Amino acid sequence: MSALVDQFGFDPVDAGALADSWRFERAKPVYCIALDRAGLLEGLAAAQREVELPHGSWRH
Repeated sequence: MSALVDQFGFDPVDAGALADSWRFERAKPVYCIALDRAGLLEGLAAAQREVELPHGSWRH
């Protein structure tokens, strides 16, 4: 499936197990932000479960 997504010009990223899905929820570093593959992986790694970004900061 990732090969098909790649053909459309996107960089598929395995964001981990369902238990780690909190890493891309609202108020986390990668929520609704256009990032390249490296930026997405960096943001997912930087996410902290109990730390939220300021409300609305993901809208930039």
